[in-house]
Amino acid sequence: MLVIIGPSASGKTQIVSHLIKDYNMKKMVTYTTRPMRVGEVDGVDYHFITTEDFKEKQANDFFLETVCYNNYYGTAKNSLSSDKVVILESEGLKTYIKNARDQIKIVFVRCSKEIRRIRMGIRGDNIESINKRLLSDDVHFNNEIMKLADFVVDSSNSNNYDDAKKVYNFYEKFM
Repeated sequence: MLVIIGPSASGKTQIVSHLIKDYNMKKMVTYTTRPMRVGEVDGVDYHFITTEDFKEKQANDFFLETVCYNNYYGTAKNSLSSDKVVILESEGLKTYIKNARDQIKIVFVRCSKEIRRIRMGIRGDNIESINKRLLSDDVHFNNEIMKLADFVVDSSNSNNYDDAKKVYNFYEKFM
């Protein structure tokens, strides 16, 4: 399984979109207790379940990893496969490493802070949230986390299509 990590606006989501569209990879569909948003589809964006169902699955050792950010999120143990890709935060990555290191390859998407600041501004984020996110990312996506990666791609001066190709060429060696 391919795990993508990196700070905000580094290009992770666009790279994953290309991996799915151009290289026939599949998105890892995780579980959540949060309400479905307009346009989301159960089983495509997430598996939407109740908090009670989530806690029951958790008690039955169903999940590889779980996290709570206002709502519960989790990855089913039986959903890992070599044709899937998932974007994780640093804490989720640590859990994947602890529980499934031999089943994953980790790609860190690096990007300069200035380029990320520009990208966040273009997508409409306000300056206060941009600054908070950049500071938070400095803590969560530091050199220690980058050293856990099997491959690092720098998206600062490239395009998402080429970055996805680099990532896929790296990952294809292990499939």
